[in-house]
Amino acid sequence: MTTTRNVSILIGALWCLASLQSANGADVCPDLDGKDTEAHLEYLRGDRTKVTPKCIVAAIKYVGGEHYASASAVLIQYLDYPDPAAVARRAHILEVYPAIDALYSLRKQVLPELTAAIADAKTAELVRENAAFAILLLHGANQPEGISVLVRAARSQTDPTASARLMDKARWLATKCIEGTRNDCENAVLK
Repeated sequence: MTTTRNVSILIGALWCLASLQSANGADVCPDLDGKDTEAHLEYLRGDRTKVTPKCIVAAIKYVGGEHYASASAVLIQYLDYPDPAAVARRAHILEVYPAIDALYSLRKQVLPELTAAIADAKTAELVRENAAFAILLLHGANQPEGISVLVRAARSQTDPTASARLMDKARWLATKCIEGTRNDCENAVLK
């Protein structure tokens, strides 16, 4: 029980630190200054080759900070986008991939889209991994339930390869569970 509590505290602290960093102006983008949430989302929908990394990160964090639910599909497309500054300082995965944190802020309503992204053959492997990681984070201290979400989604698939992709990520996630819940996570894969 203490391990579960500590994981919840750690996840909460990391989320707060990531939010504080953006509140301190570390991710200011002149192109988006004073613009609303929809403008930030439109910026993210634009051509990735024509936007600056700092502005991409700022837009992702802004949209997540506003809990803008209609942004989930766009945020999923950015699950492979690392914040160059966070990479340079070897930050935690929540800071390195700001879309994970932004999707986390939208809560469990994004689960169907995350599982669909994992199942989709066109999804890049890094996006699949980060989508699975987001599912694990959304379940906080109940990590086995995050794995169960993937297992249930796999079983509901009519396409066997989509089902296999979901089960692969469920098994992968089980290896990422903290020590105190790893057995329960591995058992969740088998249920």
